[in-house]
Amino acid sequence: MNPSSRLGPRLNSILELVTLLQQQTPYPYIWDCGCDHGYLGIKILAENLCEKLVFVDQQAHIIEQLSNKLAPFSTGKHELIAADAGELCFDSQHRHLVILAGVGGENMVRIISAMEHKHPDVQIDYIFCPSSNQNALRKYLAAENFGLVFESLTCENRRCYEILFCQGKTATGDLPRVSLSCEMWEADNPDHQHYLNKINAPRHSKKSMSKKLRRKQKALVN
Repeated sequence: MNPSSRLGPRLNSILELVTLLQQQTPYPYIWDCGCDHGYLGIKILAENLCEKLVFVDQQAHIIEQLSNKLAPFSTGKHELIAADAGELCFDSQHRHLVILAGVGGENMVRIISAMEHKHPDVQIDYIFCPSSNQNALRKYLAAENFGLVFESLTCENRRCYEILFCQGKTATGDLPRVSLSCEMWEADNPDHQHYLNKINAPRHSKKSMSKKLRRKQKALVN
């Protein structure tokens, strides 16, 4: 099976955003960080959406497996790097689009904080799709004055994922700041409403519910 055909709604939403961006003001370099199976990056390569696609993952065996998958593609169009994304080096002569998906919000904060600190004068823009703890990411982006260009909410396998396209601190223009919560809700979408209720539930209520569940489980055992 062609790997690019396996994209689910989450990765398809990111791909559609990348396609739109590359039709407007293209980024020469796109970085697929935490690339895992590489399906998104492979689709970007197949669609010829950038001059160079860089696959990045900390796991060396993942990069090795990707090398075999990428055999049909020109080596001049892609690069494989086994490293922590926070340690990457960016050419200051070009604009860069970094995709971070399938990583928790706290880990994203660590990565982009390192990138921005190491490359204060390079234009690095980001597509984020945190797998968890999106609040940590939003708080960091808001505090550091990242500009929010676009956000959306995509549902897959009964889970909802926030997608944010943000411009880094070197960007110019009067962009709105990242808010502390997603504002792209659909009132008639039950998945969206379920997710909204979930992230807005008070922390003490969740703990209380967990204690009640444990008491019920204990009662059943006894």
